[in-house]
Amino acid sequence: MKGVKILELTPRKQAVLKAIVKAYIETGEPIGSKILTSLIENAPSSATLRNEMSELVSMGLLAQPHTSAGRIPTSDGLKLYVNNLMQKSDILLDHKDFIDNRFDMINEMPEKIPAKAGEILSDLTSLPVIACIITPETAVIKKIELLNLSRNTVMLLLLTNDSRTRNRIFRLGDSITPQMLERFKEIVNTKIKGKPLEELSIGYMQSLVASVGLDAFDLMPLFNVLFETANEIESMSVDLSGVSRLYNVCGNEESARRIISLIESRDPIISLFERLGDGVVFGKDTGFSELHGDTLIAAKFGNNKYKGYIAVIGPDRLSYEQIIPTIEYTANKLSALMTKAQKDMED
Repeated sequence: MKGVKILELTPRKQAVLKAIVKAYIETGEPIGSKILTSLIENAPSSATLRNEMSELVSMGLLAQPHTSAGRIPTSDGLKLYVNNLMQKSDILLDHKDFIDNRFDMINEMPEKIPAKAGEILSDLTSLPVIACIITPETAVIKKIELLNLSRNTVMLLLLTNDSRTRNRIFRLGDSITPQMLERFKEIVNTKIKGKPLEELSIGYMQSLVASVGLDAFDLMPLFNVLFETANEIESMSVDLSGVSRLYNVCGNEESARRIISLIESRDPIISLFERLGDGVVFGKDTGFSELHGDTLIAAKFGNNKYKGYIAVIGPDRLSYEQIIPTIEYTANKLSALMTKAQKDMED
């Protein structure tokens, strides 16, 4: 049976499910009726508990891995527990102090802060963390500057309307004259400034190079740097922290690599968060086979210019009571720090 509602469970069934989930998270072992009697206050007989457990199996909330074994929760059972039976708690004080201390050391542009927050959360939980920025509108190129650092060295600075920035330092070829640089600046300011990042395709850049005329070959490296810099801004929305910890979660290298490939694809992960939102998401509900058997716990962050999600990836045996408030607190700190960094840039 799918989609069991909490109101369909009697108080006794709720108590049985809650006790089994908590014991399973702690031990990782199937829970039998004898153990269960010591976990439930005013527990009925073992025979009655076995009947309740059998009915919870029929409802799809428990599973029996072996004929003679006890029961373990299914993902539906875990979901029902997290959404309805789990006691909400505050963040642990040592978790709060750890996050506060590490956040105080962050001094980054707004768009780089989520990745730093991901590192902090991964270090605290010993789990891999995804930090995903989702901008409500496509970023538009606001400013492009070419700054001379020395005779043959320049820095390309690119700024978008949502304050994302990237710069690239590179050496010029000996054949590039000051007149050629002025021609390059003229083209980028008339043809690229004000354009959405997603429109800066290879084909469009090639058409710009062709418009240069005789100097096209010499200026090609500058257009390549511009394209790479713009592409870097556009593709920086998803960061994975704690890659080595992902191998521990998955248990094998192949599964970990499949998840890494999924995350690096960026768009599927962004669409996943936009579709499912924050909270606890079990692998089978994501629609991605790569995540089956895993659990995502996500929290939303953002301000008037940025929004996104930060999420841990873990097995189904997680200390949900501790991790959920920790992630929510991190997301709130992240939102506040991004807002402050944004304001500092605008002042």
